[in-house]
Amino acid sequence: MKILNIDDSTVNNMLMENILSSFGYETYSVLEGSDVLEKIEEYQPDLIILDLMMPHKSGIDVLEELRGQGVQTPVIIVTALNDSELKRRARELGVVDYQAKPVKMETLKDSIQQAIQA
Repeated sequence: MKILNIDDSTVNNMLMENILSSFGYETYSVLEGSDVLEKIEEYQPDLIILDLMMPHKSGIDVLEELRGQGVQTPVIIVTALNDSELKRRARELGVVDYQAKPVKMETLKDSIQQAIQA
């Protein structure tokens, strides 16, 4: 299974890649929301893990763009932002799960398994 991780922090991307690799997943990371459509076409991920707080294009903007382009790849939000309005909007856009940073490995693993089975 291939997972595309989108976070504007190189450190967070490295940590997420290590976690996902330990679960046995092939992982790619992107630092900018503007690169997402190109990377989805290139990598053909089975799942996207998306941060909400990014410069230039927020995670919600990225999600709206993906859905607007017909991309229905499952998405898990992993963010430090705890905002009920953003959670509601993310759910409307079909996210599988919304997790707070720092993410708990077992919770993330369970969320990924749910996304795979959906």
